[in-house]
Amino acid sequence: MPLTDIRRTVAAPERMLGRRAGRKYGGGPSWLVTLVDLVSLMLAFFVMRFAMTTLESPGFDATAASIALALGKTVSVAQQEATPPEPLGVETERRGAGFRLSYLEPLLEAKLARDPVLRAARIERAGDRLVIALPSDLLFVSGRADLTPGARAAVAELATALANLPNRIEVLGHADPRPMAGTGQYGSNRALSLARADSVAVGLVDSGLPRMPIAAGLGDSRFYAVAPTAPLEQRYTLARRVDVVVLPERAP
Repeated sequence: MPLTDIRRTVAAPERMLGRRAGRKYGGGPSWLVTLVDLVSLMLAFFVMRFAMTTLESPGFDATAASIALALGKTVSVAQQEATPPEPLGVETERRGAGFRLSYLEPLLEAKLARDPVLRAARIERAGDRLVIALPSDLLFVSGRADLTPGARAAVAELATALANLPNRIEVLGHADPRPMAGTGQYGSNRALSLARADSVAVGLVDSGLPRMPIAAGLGDSRFYAVAPTAPLEQRYTLARRVDVVVLPERAP
């Protein structure tokens, strides 16, 4: 075999190694190829480790709730059931905990502020529950329990904010203690408050709330707790309301 053919045969693997190292010819350092392979394997290893990691950051729950409210997506938060966020009772422990009320409050306030009717609602914490107080004077005609057109739109907007929450929801109707005027459809403030609570509950379900909330009429039974130091007429106005209550436990 001619000497040139022997050199060509010996140099062929070196040229191939040189191409892998980023050079056209010349062979290149073989350790560089080994190092690149090692770095690639380490990168794949750490990507797999990250993919198998369980997120345990407390901030993940708040992020999940924000996405659910802002984008209308259902987000599963497995960590919620493992560590209940609030001091809860036996019934809550059995059902599991929903989203934390401490960060739901500002998120709901921001969403409700966009609606001309809902911006008049009051959102406040009452023990282990979050209460959205809707003024009845903005939802209903006096003595009636049918939602006005503007109120139906407002309740629909509220339903979009609540539809993706796993928390249990209740609707409670309230009234002021003044006797019913005239001979209307409802013979008592309690009956009227129940009918109004039922109208709001049905409106929420019709607008996308996945489960029918419990509706109850409390009449003027809680009037004693309504702004005791405020003028009487203002107390009457605050008493006429429908409370949408978000509880800490998950809905059944």
